[in-house]
Amino acid sequence: WTCARALAAVRRGALRAAPSRFATLDARTPSEPQCDRPHHRAMGGGESDEVNALAANSESISTGPLLAVPDFWERESGAPLLRRNAGFIPTQGPADAILERVQAWPGLCGAANGDAVASGVCNDEAAFRIFLRDAERTFKHPEHQQRMINLLKRVWPENRDYHQGLGYITSLFMLLFDDDTAVRMLLKITRDERYTPGYWLAAPDAYVRDAMVFQRLVQERYPEVHALLTSACIVPEAYASKWFIGLCVHVLPFEALFDYVQAFLEDGHMFLFRFSLALIEATSERLLTFKFTEVNKILEVLRLDTTQYADDFEGGAFFTAMVANAKTIALEPEQIVSLRAEESERLAEKMRKTREREAAMAAEESDDEIVFSDEEDDE
Repeated sequence: WTCARALAAVRRGALRAAPSRFATLDARTPSEPQCDRPHHRAMGGGESDEVNALAANSESISTGPLLAVPDFWERESGAPLLRRNAGFIPTQGPADAILERVQAWPGLCGAANGDAVASGVCNDEAAFRIFLRDAERTFKHPEHQQRMINLLKRVWPENRDYHQGLGYITSLFMLLFDDDTAVRMLLKITRDERYTPGYWLAAPDAYVRDAMVFQRLVQERYPEVHALLTSACIVPEAYASKWFIGLCVHVLPFEALFDYVQAFLEDGHMFLFRFSLALIEATSERLLTFKFTEVNKILEVLRLDTTQYADDFEGGAFFTAMVANAKTIALEPEQIVSLRAEESERLAEKMRKTREREAAMAAEESDDEIVFSDEEDDE
């Protein structure tokens, strides 16, 4: 493939819904937990019955913070969500200090009180199916899986769509908050222009636009890294969803992750761009040791994969320092507004050309299948 064809293919993939109609985050490397992997399967009769039962089962499940459940760690030891805890949340004894720390989070995003309701109900069987699969890839205990499904059902009517990144953030909030508080925070994030409306869709145009803005910022501030990524045909849509959409769940060790989420709730989408630049700054030296042909290695670094950055890398300080540095990155909101407008136009034009090319290709395929009358006579 040429770079242009590779770029077009990735952007088409980012904008199209998966076969299940709902989007997953980008492809994972083998070292990452199974819960991160896109996973869809055809639904047979038995699974349909299971989904219908889950759709009806919304009651009689505890709704407080999971970390307050006495046997939580016994139930969830080894759960994919917790694999990057790295000793941050105590597995023995109460997690009171953690729960006390996050008490301020709902207020930071204006979700301390108010409605926790999205208008409408979720009665989409395809949605139930993917909620079930994502819950199974997140928690081990059936009750916790069911609770995650119930929360996703409550948020789903807001967009009538789903992206796996919503499941990531929902699972983190389940550890820390009661259900109503978690839903208020999730709705705030998807409604408020300060945060990331449009990100939790199967075809997240808003995310693709912001990934393109990030690319412009890298070109401006880190031209050598930009040149490497361009030569390797790596576009930001291929990796940046891990922190833009998924808020670094399954990416950062928990100590840095909690700092990251708190900063996002304080500063909104501006922090996402600042963190993006801080990540490039922190990884640029390693990135520039690779040849442009070493695409997998480059992506491992950009995704902060554990093959490149274990939880205890530099004693864990690498990650917390990166988040702290992000808070100091100079970046003006006016520049982001301007770049968003420019990249929205570019994206619309690219998609228009893509649709035209696809229509032309479809027409060519149709012409190839025409059987002429003289061919019929010869048979």
